[in-house]
Amino acid sequence: MIWIFERQGKQARIEVLYLAPDRYELRFMDADGVDHLETFTNATDAGNRQLQLLQQFSADGWERTAGWKL
Repeated sequence: MIWIFERQGKQARIEVLYLAPDRYELRFMDADGVDHLETFTNATDAGNRQLQLLQQFSADGWERTAGWKL
């Protein structure tokens, strides 16, 4: 799933990837275009981090542009 955010003419993105039953990746691109990668071994930890980032982006004034996409 991908979430896209905008703030002051810039974009940021959060993406969660299911790779295998014990392998998940969470990628996010910040406003400067820097990509960050975090890996997880279970869906719970990946989901918790996803929620944390979504809340952080909203708290920092980012607005979701198009919901999420598969």
